[in-house]
Parts: sequence; C-alpha cells; structure tokens
Amino acid sequence: MTNTLKFLAGLLAVVCLLPGGGAGSQTLVYSLSYEETHASFMAHFSGVSPFPGLRTQQENLGMLRNHRKTEIYFLRLADGEGSLLFSDEGTNLEIMGPGSASSAGKAYVRAIWREWRPEPVPGVNAETAVYELRLDGSNKFRRILDAQVNQGPALLNPQGTKAAFQDFVAGKYVVSIYSVPGWRLLHQWDLSRLMNTQCRFCTPVNSGWMQDGKRLWVELTAVGDDEDATSADALGAYIFSEDGSGMDRISPEIGALRLNGYVHPQYIERQFLGQLPNGSYVFEDFAVQKGKSLSELAPFVVIAAPDAKSLSVAPLKFALGRGVLSPSGRYLAYIENRQTPGYRTEQHLWVRDLASSEDRELFSVPAPGPATSAEPNVSLSVLGWLN
Repeated sequence: MTNTLKFLAGLLAVVCLLPGGGAGSQTLVYSLSYEETHASFMAHFSGVSPFPGLRTQQENLGMLRNHRKTEIYFLRLADGEGSLLFSDEGTNLEIMGPGSASSAGKAYVRAIWREWRPEPVPGVNAETAVYELRLDGSNKFRRILDAQVNQGPALLNPQGTKAAFQDFVAGKYVVSIYSVPGWRLLHQWDLSRLMNTQCRFCTPVNSGWMQDGKRLWVELTAVGDDEDATSADALGAYIFSEDGSGMDRISPEIGALRLNGYVHPQYIERQFLGQLPNGSYVFEDFAVQKGKSLSELAPFVVIAAPDAKSLSVAPLKFALGRGVLSPSGRYLAYIENRQTPGYRTEQHLWVRDLASSEDRELFSVPAPGPATSAEPNVSLSVLGWLN
C-alpha cells in the first residue's frame, strides 16, 4: 500500500471514530489538494511515452497539471460520517487554490480548463475561470465567471445570495459583488481609495460578510516597511456596505482582552474571525502572563457584544491558521500549522465548540516532502459548512 493510500485509510478511520457531542446537523466541507513533486510526477507517468506525438491527448493534458487531483469532502460532526463530494482527477479541470462552499451544496473555485484544439493552430488551450461545483457526488460543474490574475476566493454571504471577490488590479484592491445564483454584477468599488482615508499604508489580509448579508468586513494590517509608517490606531477590522459606502471601524474597545495576571503587548494585533448570528463579534487575541517572556505569548478566543457590554474569553491551544464559523455560530473550524522537528509545516484540522470551549482534532495531513518524494504533497483547506 502506498503512503497516500495509507494516509487516506487512516483518515477514514479517524473520521469514523469521531464522537458526537451534540453537533446537530452541522457538516464541515474541506478539500485535499495533491501537488506533484518531481519524483511523484515521474512515477505517475512512468508508463507514458516521453514523446508527445506518441501520447494520447488526455495524457498530454494530464502532464500539464501541477496538482494530480483536488478532492472535496464533507464531515458531519454529529456522527463523524464523511464522504467524497467532488474530485477533479482525470478531468480537464484543475482546481487552483482554496474555494468556498455554500450551505446550498455548491462550491465555488478558481480553476483551469485545458483542452486540445486542432485549429487554428493545433495545441492545448488553457483558460482560467471561476467554476461552480455541485457537491452531490455527481462531479458536475459549470463555468460562471472569467477569473482575474490576482483574484481571491469567492466570499459567500450567510444567506447564500451574494458573493464577493477581492482582486488586486493595477496597484488597487478592487471589490466586486455578484448576485447568486445569477452571477450578475451588483457593485464594484475601489477598496484602496477607501483605505487611504483611514489607513494609507495598510494591506487587507482577511475579509468576510456580516450576518445581515448586506455588509462586509475587511481586516487591515501593515506589512514590512509599511509598519513604521502606519499608526497602530488605524489597524483592525472595518465594516463596509456592499456598495463600498459607510466605512466604519470596529472599535478596539470592543472585545479588548483584559485578563487578571496577563499583559496584552501593544504591538500584537488581534484577528477578527467574524460575526455570530446573535450579532456578537469573534476575535483571536494574544496575551502573556506577567513576569514571563514574550516567547510564551498565549492565544485566546474572545467573543464580544457590539455594544461592548458583554465579553467572554477562552484560551486556545495554539494560534489559528484560519477560522471558519459554522452557520449556527456554535462551531469554529480552523487549521493548525504545526512545525515538525524537521522545520516543515504539518496541517491539522480542528473544530472548537464555542459554547463549551472544547477542541476536537479531526485529522492531519503529512508535512510536505522533498522533491525526491514519490508521493504528492497534500494541502488542506476549509471551504465552509453545509446545513
């Protein structure tokens, strides 16, 4: 049995052994992408002719892929049941990077479609676009939009009626809002122009929708040399109407981390994770115990009411790689990027019950191997939740 097959068998065993814990019908959607190493590519095509003219068209197309396959799975928290929903293996479609899943059972990804065209000049034609994938096991998909070079993943509002994209075009951050499922352009605006009024040297790092499905939040930070030119008072999460109007900052006083015996370093930025259905804000923040070094900085989940009148704080085992809230607001799925003794990054998928502060590790994927590894490197992404 190959290492990949052993990994998948182990993954299935872990999934089947997961406890319930009152998770209801919450179902997590995630993807596994298998990127070829030089050695795995050579092993995969060891039986294929080295001469293009002696290969089939499908073999020629397959050898152009960077990823052998990307697979999308569901995992139901209540009973640990999981199954494959979609795979691009053996198709002309190659999924590029993470995507987003909607509660309606569809995923939206940036992907390349390759096909052989005999004319006007014989050769492979490749087009990058945004695709809608059906998460019902049928492996059906459809092209919905042209993709931009620096386009981020689709951000779906909680109602599943709108999608936002953030592009970096000609030195500007551009936000585009589309209707779903019609994919009609509703709004397009220059985020950079609005940023310049509050945080000129900032860079957007995270974004999402507020619970009303009509406003978006964007988290701004300073990177590299811009840190010296940016006031710490300007950093943080900002809320915009979907047409780009009504820019409003989430006050640093809301959810400010205050714990007896702990100090919050001034230069440490908190991370906005999103809004719960009851309107509360969720943050990841950091503090260090008095008398201890900053190397022992500890992460916390902070849940705060918008009026700052209520606050709950719970410790985290480690800093989050990325957090995705469930539609109910009870669960937070996140990826731990764990450093191995060999200084490689191993990805672990966790779910936190925000009501009980219980963390459950669902599974992990192997750390990336060297170019000589005969197995593809596996990367993990959280796409969203199904109801």
